[in-house]
Amino acid sequence: MDYRQRTGDQEEYLRSMMDSMRSSMWTALPCVVTKVSGSHADLQPSVKSQERQPDGTVKAVDLPLLSNVPLHFPSGGGATMTFPVAAGDEALVVFSSRPIDAWEQSGGVQSQIDARTHDLSDGFAFVGFKAQPSALDNISSTSTQIRSNDGTMVIDFNPGSGMTFTAAGVSMAITDGGVAITGGTVTHNGVNIGSDHVHGGVIPGGADTAGPH
Repeated sequence: MDYRQRTGDQEEYLRSMMDSMRSSMWTALPCVVTKVSGSHADLQPSVKSQERQPDGTVKAVDLPLLSNVPLHFPSGGGATMTFPVAAGDEALVVFSSRPIDAWEQSGGVQSQIDARTHDLSDGFAFVGFKAQPSALDNISSTSTQIRSNDGTMVIDFNPGSGMTFTAAGVSMAITDGGVAITGGTVTHNGVNIGSDHVHGGVIPGGADTAGPH
């Protein structure tokens, strides 16, 4: 029992009751993915709960594993952007104010199966939130990117300058001026068609060579 409930102060008693109600209402929690099954995952909350002991002390305890939580992938208009989710990824799980069981099973508009609210069993996982130790470096402030976490592979969309693809030391830029490839070699069916591509058996003159082969 909260010590405030033992006093004769009505205001303090009401505050202790409100604190108790808030402590059992879940809104959102940072979590870590432990298992992935298609579009759902199991996640372990990264924040411990506070549990009051019989002697009045407070003990930090692990919250239960959140099982079979729907994963969020940006989607609309018949198209979806997916990305691999792996054990160890960080996520934010938000909890519905009403049960999601019937909706998840059948879709559409459904009646709620019971009166629970803000329960740990009614979560949705948004993967991508990162704690400081795993925060991304060199985030672009001028363009939209799809990138590897280490920044070695990047698809860059910049409305002012065009698109750039970078991977394994090779960069391809698409701009109003054309396509420019820097680094590596350009091949077609295994044949190098880059700047050092030559044809043998050709007598110099005004004629054109055959196509690449």
